[in-house]
Amino acid sequence: MIKYCDGCRKKGKLIIATEQHHKFSQTKLYKKLYGEYIHHPDNIQYLCYDCHHNKPLDKWDEIQFCKHFEIYPRSKSGIEKAKKLQKSNKNA
Repeated sequence: MIKYCDGCRKKGKLIIATEQHHKFSQTKLYKKLYGEYIHHPDNIQYLCYDCHHNKPLDKWDEIQFCKHFEIYPRSKSGIEKAKKLQKSNKNA
C-alpha cells in the first residue's frame, strides 16, 4: 500500500513517503521495554525526504508514548516522572 507523507498532507499536498520516523525513540532500552509497541503504526510518521530531514518532527517522550498506548512507564526514569505527575495532579 502506498503511504503518503504526513507532513505534506497537512499542507494539502500528496507526496509519496519514502521514509519512516518513530515518534518515540528506538533506543536499545526502549526496544527492550516496549518492543511490542515501538513499530506500531501509531508510533510511526511516514515522511518524504524533505520533511524527514528539514522539518521539526513529532517526538514523544516516554510519558506521552505510554499515555497514548494506555500503559504504565517501564523505565526507572519514566516511572519516576509518572509518580511526580500523579502527585502534582492530586495537588492541583
